[in-house]
Amino acid sequence: MTDDRTTAYLLDELPQDEAEQFEEQCFSQLEWPEVELEGAEEDLIQAYVKEELSPERRRRFEENYLRTEARRERVLLARSFLQVVCSSSQPVPTPAPAWTQMVIGFLKSLVFAPRPAVVRVATVVVTLGLAAALLWLPFRTTPPRTFAQLNLAISYDTRAGGSQVQSITLPLAEDALRISLPLPQPAPQGATYRVQWEDIRSPIGNLDIEKQDGNSVSVIIPANKLSPGQYALKLFRNNPDGTEEAVQGSYLFNVD
Repeated sequence: MTDDRTTAYLLDELPQDEAEQFEEQCFSQLEWPEVELEGAEEDLIQAYVKEELSPERRRRFEENYLRTEARRERVLLARSFLQVVCSSSQPVPTPAPAWTQMVIGFLKSLVFAPRPAVVRVATVVVTLGLAAALLWLPFRTTPPRTFAQLNLAISYDTRAGGSQVQSITLPLAEDALRISLPLPQPAPQGATYRVQWEDIRSPIGNLDIEKQDGNSVSVIIPANKLSPGQYALKLFRNNPDGTEEAVQGSYLFNVD
């Protein structure tokens, strides 16, 4: 018994004698091969709801397979599940994390597990809600509500030491640190800025600009991103002509 032959059997594509032979092979086994049959049936349903069947097989599926209420119900549940998964996916085509694939596989097993119709409907309602919640949870972010304020002056000394360098102490009582960076000179018309965050070893990354005006730029660092050490913020100006240039000097601070 192969998957292709099982699919042909489900679509009534086998001649009558071959269909009878297929059923005899199944019944001749000590146990009906439910796993193989249900696996092939699930693949067939998935191909149908994803519109991957050829026009001829799609016609046979609708005419020959969808003849019972139980089968129509399974197709409806599969289509509903697919809509939840697709609506929760991100527009960037990145590979799904391993845990997400495991969750989706588990939820699919709940949907397609053989059980009475009433129980299966109740299961799918709970399953769809759980799928939406689990797939949405990793992308949920809670914006900080409270901020510690730090106003830094630009320094042209590359050494991150000395009493002139401001310090903050962990743990931070607030959700995030808001840092105000006064510009060494007024921003040219149409210019924007990029802020690079560095420690004493290497760049950490860019910080999102919270606010910018002609005289200053402010950025926010979540409290859970801070650890003891010496840090520098470097400013880069994006000019209206598309060029970028580094602003001389750095904004230094310590975390104790």
